[in-house]
Amino acid sequence: MAAGYYGGPRLAEGQFRTAKGALTISVDLELAWGVWDKVTPEDLRMAEIAERPICAALIALFDRYEIPVTWAIVAALLHEESAQSRPGSKSCWYAPDVMDMLVRAKVPHEIGSHGGKHIYFPDIPAAEAQQDLDFARAVHSANGLPYTSFVFPRNAIGHLDLLAQAGLRAYRGPDVGWFRAAARAGRMAGRAANFADKFLPIPPAPVVAAKCGPLLRIPGSMHLLGRDGLRRFILPAVSRAKLSMGLARARRDGGVFHLWFHPSNFYYRREEQLATLAWFLGRAADEAGQGHIEIRTMGSYADPPPVDGRAAAGALL
Repeated sequence: MAAGYYGGPRLAEGQFRTAKGALTISVDLELAWGVWDKVTPEDLRMAEIAERPICAALIALFDRYEIPVTWAIVAALLHEESAQSRPGSKSCWYAPDVMDMLVRAKVPHEIGSHGGKHIYFPDIPAAEAQQDLDFARAVHSANGLPYTSFVFPRNAIGHLDLLAQAGLRAYRGPDVGWFRAAARAGRMAGRAANFADKFLPIPPAPVVAAKCGPLLRIPGSMHLLGRDGLRRFILPAVSRAKLSMGLARARRDGGVFHLWFHPSNFYYRREEQLATLAWFLGRAADEAGQGHIEIRTMGSYADPPPVDGRAAAGALL
């Protein structure tokens, strides 16, 4: 692997937000670590046979449209000893070959962190969170990878002070949208609102990368869902409409459209999902080529001084 690898565009000195909007894509790379606490034989089968072809297809699409993204990796995927005594094939838990594909891509992607072993930060004491972050940092350092951007496992925020102490500079915040207000009415109301949001062509909200203490918070705008279970009834036309409207609103408002997903979101109806993403990347590349938007990785926002999070993003986590 290339030592000191870093990907992603940067703003000029002193800049933070421009008049044009931006697209940021983050990909959570987990394989079986994403479900380590409730892994099933089907999870292991799909991690073994489907994940690598999907990663290769995603990398090819990003190369085709020249779009750099942030790949947030579970560090244990690069630590062979961590795969020992895990169920199923070793390839479900150990994937240096996937990292090799990423660093050899034509487009220079950012490699971010998805934690050491995909543990859930709000549920653990500070000492355990510190141990996980130290492990992740050591794995990144040993492989010549940056340690700038962080995506919390399950998007569950916790121990933000430890992220800053570990040298991390940016993290993905929870998705922004009307459905978050509904969640305050209770869990069932929140789930119903989230379900409706995903099934209807409601435009995703643009977000602002904003200061949260010493860190930079970049909330999500839209999660590109998988197509298993009830989610198989989400029409591709609805997904495309939401993607298009999210990008258009970011361009109009000068905000960030932050799209995120996992390779596992392509396990089912793979070709249909890839076609939707390719359609969107083509539109984004055209917009960028005309100078209407910027394509930015998460880490690229950490260089300029961010705006005040209280003023720009309210009370978001």
